Amino acid sequence: MKVLTTDWNSSKAQLQFVRKQVFILEQGIDEQDEWDAHDETSVHFVSFGTTAVPTGVARLTSNGQIGRMAVLPSYRHQGYASLILRKAIQVAREMGHRKVFLHAQTDAQSFYEKQDFTTNGKMFLEAGIFHVLMERDI
Repeated sequence: MKVLTTDWNSSKAQLQFVRKQVFILEQGIDEQDEWDAHDETSVHFVSFGTTAVPTGVARLTSNGQIGRMAVLPSYRHQGYASLILRKAIQVAREMGHRKVFLHAQTDAQSFYEKQDFTTNGKMFLEAGIFHVLMERDI
């Protein structure tokens, strides 16, 4: 397993492939909600297993938000999400951030809690899915 740190232009095909599979096809999020201006300016992460097929992705915005984290269904529960998250936190630290935050889908809240993220517990709707704001000092 490895995680590549990249940008939108260099890895657009892999990033779009994973996000389309997970967010648009699996979760039913509208394409207009999935793609935004942050894609062009964010640092992106793509994980790979033993083949050239991407297994997961995430992005880090300039203000320290980790987002668009997704792992393809057949690669879940194998450590890819943890690996991507650790890499995103490392890059955020290198960029000078002292804290990172994210909008976690409520189904994924316990995963982020295990990674030392905390929340105020207040839920909100984003793209039609309940989320909670979570943050972590780095």
